[in-house]
Amino acid sequence: MSKKSSIKVPVEKLMVGFKVDLELPWSKHPFLFSKFKIRSQNDIKIIKRLGLKEVTVFPGQSDRKIALESQTEEKNDSECIETITNAQWQDKNSKLENADKYRKKRHSIGKKYAEQAKKIQQISRQMKAEPANAIHETEELVQNIATDFEMQRDLLTNLVNLGGGRHSLYNHFLNVTILSLMMAQAREITGEDLRNLIRGALLHDIGKVDIPSQILNKTTTLSKPEMAIYQKHPQYGRKLCELIGDVPKPVMEIIEKHHQYLDGTGFPKPQKDHEIPELVRIVSIANIYDNLCNPNDSSQAMTPKLALATLYSKFKTKLDHQLVNNFISKVGIYPPGSVVQLNDESIGLVVSVDTNDMMNPEVLLYNPSIPPLQAIIINLQEHDDLKVVNVLEPGAYPKRVYEYLGIQKRIGFMYGDS
Repeated sequence: MSKKSSIKVPVEKLMVGFKVDLELPWSKHPFLFSKFKIRSQNDIKIIKRLGLKEVTVFPGQSDRKIALESQTEEKNDSECIETITNAQWQDKNSKLENADKYRKKRHSIGKKYAEQAKKIQQISRQMKAEPANAIHETEELVQNIATDFEMQRDLLTNLVNLGGGRHSLYNHFLNVTILSLMMAQAREITGEDLRNLIRGALLHDIGKVDIPSQILNKTTTLSKPEMAIYQKHPQYGRKLCELIGDVPKPVMEIIEKHHQYLDGTGFPKPQKDHEIPELVRIVSIANIYDNLCNPNDSSQAMTPKLALATLYSKFKTKLDHQLVNNFISKVGIYPPGSVVQLNDESIGLVVSVDTNDMMNPEVLLYNPSIPPLQAIIINLQEHDDLKVVNVLEPGAYPKRVYEYLGIQKRIGFMYGDS
């Protein structure tokens, strides 16, 4: 019999350890999910109270060991089943309330991302016409981000869905800044070094204001002449900052060198590895990662998990390996944007990772019996019986899951406080 095969079993013959599907709307039963593994005799009592005559059981997914162990459990026949059911409803409602809190937190994080991205958009538009004013506006944003970041206690890396359109330059600026901050925390970078990192990350591609949009937005491979023009943006960025004056040297280095690698490749000119400062190396990693996740051609976008693997395996000689490890340690084993399968076979989207507990992210769960706008978000730290067992690639799950979870082609990243 296939592991996926199911049979109908009379409720009188249910046993602890059976994997069942109640096939009821989520509001009609006190369990968190309609499909679950029976963990106790009380679960069976509650199922019997639902008025079902038979229940769908998955023999291949059931656990006979649990069933055998349950034979020694006290049956609690004297316990009022109504009390048990009410307690189960209270527990479910508590979990739903927590899920609502997570949704509100994600909305707040998304709002903060949108506000900062809009500010960066305004700065980018000013940069060519009023560069001095643009730098002044940048400094205000730098101080706000730095202060906000330094106040965080336990850092969370959060996913922000950006839709399916073109990944704008200002989205890229903000993503690279947030991802750079993850490494800054791992390296314990603070004070003026932190602020220079933020300045450099926000302005690293500012020279692109002088690159024709048809080159910047091209979704196919650039021709040699186009590539030659594109590769001048670090120099354009430096010249722009030189015209403004008063831009700190570490920031100028980030702008000019973020495409130069430790093996001497890259542009605008070869560099020896010791000539590439740590802040530049950090922004280079964040820049590549965001470009892998959000390329011009969205059909070529890598999943966050694959982008991490690519950083680790294909850029070994180009990037600072220790910094790459630091980066992985902060965005997580299951980085935000990963579609994962849990040990109960449910599917979810990782929306947040606690840097202190990489194995237990916050997950938005696919459950077709619950309206998408009320989809449950759970923190695996609070569910000892649930864990991630697999990361799914596009195509490994149906389109309805993709649509329900609101998976977007364009993603952003934002820090948050737990």
